[in-house]
Amino acid sequence: MPTTLYSKPYRTPADLVSDLKHKKLEFLDETEAENTLSQISYYHFKIYLHPLLDPASPNGKNYRKDEYFEYGLELYRFDEKLRVLLFGVIARLEVKLRSRLDHSLSAYSNNPFWYLDDNYFFTKYGTGKIDSWRAKIQADFSNERELYARNYHNKYHNNIHAQFADLPPFWIASEVITIRCLLKILESIDFSHFKKLAAPVNDTLTNLAKEFGAKDFNVLTNWVQRLRDVRNRCAHHSRVWNAKLAAPSQIARELSTQETHKYRPYLSICVMHKMIRSLDLHGIDLKSELLRLFNDSHAAQLYMADTGFPQGWEADPFWD
Repeated sequence: MPTTLYSKPYRTPADLVSDLKHKKLEFLDETEAENTLSQISYYHFKIYLHPLLDPASPNGKNYRKDEYFEYGLELYRFDEKLRVLLFGVIARLEVKLRSRLDHSLSAYSNNPFWYLDDNYFFTKYGTGKIDSWRAKIQADFSNERELYARNYHNKYHNNIHAQFADLPPFWIASEVITIRCLLKILESIDFSHFKKLAAPVNDTLTNLAKEFGAKDFNVLTNWVQRLRDVRNRCAHHSRVWNAKLAAPSQIARELSTQETHKYRPYLSICVMHKMIRSLDLHGIDLKSELLRLFNDSHAAQLYMADTGFPQGWEADPFWD
């Protein structure tokens, strides 16, 4: 497909303010707006002005009457705080998931190196997929300079997998495992292997899922995908408040008040709440924190529907 030479010039903060004024956006303090745009990339910021646009204007590029730059800035700050909140919640859930996955499969297999045993993973088309993630763990663990890693390297090996004999038990390896790697391990686990076992171990993965509030292991894996998506946006300072996200499984049917948009953050945040409640994690009151964020931002309240949050969401029995 042919492309066009990029020829848009650099624009100063004053140029940007002038352009926004030309598009009918209003300002409470133009000098402060210029200062803001000297510190925040306009390309990064302008999406927060998008809800203020008038779709009926020429090409939909002008702003509605009485819309202010400061509303967009308020949404930007709201999004910053939301990312911090969700990143901390996901961190707690990720650590819990690593631990509970390891406890469940180590207890079943009596093997702290279960993640190196091909019997537990999909291998119909070979071991290339799971081996690629083992290799990633191997590289990361080899490069880890913390004392615990150096101590293991100097003293131990395993006899479970010759290619990965230098890898430690999962509870040590998990210290270098990213949420992406954790997800790939979950996706590679052959749950049918466990279903063929005699009771009660045939429910090993189902019981793990239920600990996190999911009905089965497939739903749990789907939920971790959604956590990964939100976590990555938070970690890379990407917009979250009205981001388009895949809808998580199961959770919508548990709500009494329907979300305003299934592909916005609300349903993924509901998953976090369900996990927190099911795990009885102390020190996290997600509902109260979200209410505080919305109450502190008039703009976030105005455009709440863009997040997928319905009006009165906090009164839904799901959030009790």
